Amino acid sequence: MAEQEGLSEDEIERAQQSESEDEKRAAALRFAREVVESRGHPSDEAFDGAKEAGYSDEQIMEMIATVALATFSNYVNETIGTEVDIPVREPIQSR
Repeated sequence: MAEQEGLSEDEIERAQQSESEDEKRAAALRFAREVVESRGHPSDEAFDGAKEAGYSDEQIMEMIATVALATFSNYVNETIGTEVDIPVREPIQSR
């Protein structure tokens, strides 16, 4: 099995701003961000952008499910005060 290459520090910083050097990845990041910011009501343009980048309906549903799972996990962890045992990475402020 081939070893998967990790993201560079620059690419991680770009991803935090919903950007990527890879246009397909950037489209997914923009779509996911809009799902979050619109609280589950992304625009037709955001959906079309993901489709035009080459994502299938199933992959778009997976993006939405990932956002929902992360939101659920965050709510649970905040509610019960889960102790963070991994290095904290401060978010980069959007431009």
